[in-house]
Amino acid sequence: MHYKDTDYLHAAARVTYLENQLIKKDDLLKAIDAESAKEAYRLLSGRQIFREHAMEDYEKAFEENLMETYQLVEEITGDLGLTHIFRYPIDGHNMKVMIKSKLASGDFSGLYKTGGTVAVSQMKRELDDSSFEEVPEVLGYAGLEAAEQLAKTRDSQIVDLTIDKAIIAMMGEKARSIDCQALTDYVLARVDLMNIKSALRLLRMKKDTYAAARVFADGGSFTVKELEEAYAMGYDGIKELTTRIPQSHRLAEAIAQAKQNQSIGAFEQQEDGCFQDLFEKTKVIPFGIEPVITYLYLKEQEIRACRLVLTSKLFGIPKDQIAERLRYIYAD
Repeated sequence: MHYKDTDYLHAAARVTYLENQLIKKDDLLKAIDAESAKEAYRLLSGRQIFREHAMEDYEKAFEENLMETYQLVEEITGDLGLTHIFRYPIDGHNMKVMIKSKLASGDFSGLYKTGGTVAVSQMKRELDDSSFEEVPEVLGYAGLEAAEQLAKTRDSQIVDLTIDKAIIAMMGEKARSIDCQALTDYVLARVDLMNIKSALRLLRMKKDTYAAARVFADGGSFTVKELEEAYAMGYDGIKELTTRIPQSHRLAEAIAQAKQNQSIGAFEQQEDGCFQDLFEKTKVIPFGIEPVITYLYLKEQEIRACRLVLTSKLFGIPKDQIAERLRYIYAD
């Protein structure tokens, strides 16, 4: 899709203004120091994101604000479909819930998220019919495959890995159609980090190379064959492979820790830093769609950070632990 940066002067100016209205880390640190969850919410409630919502409805506030953000960005960027890159993971989440709930009893409606590109009700109808119109076919057929594998193995992680692979493919296709380097770099990083995380998960599960190859996604810095070969060498092979990507300085120690204790927690903590580094580069671009992409990322970061603080305060998590978790979101 051909476009000119000058076509998005208004869009860039609009999101630059909105970016300045986001809740900042210092605001959240003040909320963490509050003596109660109620007081923490009071400190944040004057901001636009929480308008007309009581404390017990803060999740609803997040969903509505994120949906409003997507609608605004679609309006000011025309028919690019720019928000789809950030909304596909919501579709993936909903597909995972839908598939896993088929084998469990109870009401799982509260686990679905709004803001995806396909309504949950439509996704359910098309999945039940095995016929996909509004649901992208790559996601729909991945859902059918994941459901089949779940029925055979009862291993829910296979569902996550299969759906994640489909979502990455959708993001890559959309990025190529828009043809913006910053967006391409973002998706490339998503693919690389997802593949590496998948490899670490599968090593922890002691899956063989054949099983691993089925969940590795194309479109990243490594071919599936290269990932297979590195996976066959274990944690050291994956660590060596990452030396070829810009995020390597953040990942080496995390992979070493995964090897020692079989946990990928350190790796997940470094993911935010990888994306933070990426968007620091786009902040210096004054106009075009790069500022819009950066704003979408920062909006998601704002909501994640607010959710962390409020939920942690409600559950009585110690202040120092909340601050430490917040530090990872902002990649300090």
